[in-house]
Amino acid sequence: MMADLSGFAVNSHHLERTIHHVTLVLLLSLTLLPTASSFCPSLCTCESDRNLRTSCINASLEVVPIQLNPDVRYLNLTANQITNVHFTLAFYYQLESLDLSHNRLDTLGSKNFESQEKLLALNLTHNVLPALLKDSFRGLRRLELLRLGDNQLEQVHPTAFQSLVSLRRLELPNNRLVSFEEGVLRPLVSLDTLLLANNQLLEVPYGGNLEYLRSLRHLDLSSNLIEFVANDSFGTLHQLHTLRLAGNVLMELDWSGFSGLSGLQLLDLADNNLTVSRLPVLNGRLLLSFFPSRSRCSALI
Repeated sequence: MMADLSGFAVNSHHLERTIHHVTLVLLLSLTLLPTASSFCPSLCTCESDRNLRTSCINASLEVVPIQLNPDVRYLNLTANQITNVHFTLAFYYQLESLDLSHNRLDTLGSKNFESQEKLLALNLTHNVLPALLKDSFRGLRRLELLRLGDNQLEQVHPTAFQSLVSLRRLELPNNRLVSFEEGVLRPLVSLDTLLLANNQLLEVPYGGNLEYLRSLRHLDLSSNLIEFVANDSFGTLHQLHTLRLAGNVLMELDWSGFSGLSGLQLLDLADNNLTVSRLPVLNGRLLLSFFPSRSRCSALI
């Protein structure tokens, strides 16, 4: 008995037509992909010139848009309601500048910047970040500017900055930092400027951290809770030009507390609890620029 294959032939023909239809849909989708990927969201401005800038300031965004031109170089997402950057930045591997300030970021997650090998500037100010995790900035080996001021940072993982070997300016003012674990700042071998004003630091974080910043020229430790400058508080930061310690609770300075700072040009000790008799020697000279109003003391070297 021969099997009836007529139904099989009909079904095969139908399957062939279906596959052909799906193939056409896929090809059409691939053809239209560049147009779709360059979509500009409402309330955003997308410039298609050679700079490839996109600005979505106060655009009511809750997530980083993924429909933008993947070649965008400058992306401004200021003043939105973005809470995280999970799995959304990998599309933009040509980014050179990213501004996520004035959002609601409460975490950076892990490895979310890994595709941004060309990123030079990252602004994360005015968010609610409580901590920086192990791989928060992994991949950002060309980053030169990192702005983290006005968050709620209390903890920084010892390897959070591991990839930031090109960083020149690190801004951490207006946070809740009490101390740094050993080695946190060690990878920042190119750092020129470090801003730590308005935290809760109890001492100068030299050992295990500042001691490795041989290129550091500007250090701001204003408005912390530092009580004492010891002989080894600054070690031999020979390139340091500017040191600000105003607004701490300094009552005593070791006589040679600043003696290793051979390149220092500006020292600000205003608004502390120092007296003239407790002023140290700096570069072989006694600091004499003293103002009696609340023991204000500063000097131009």
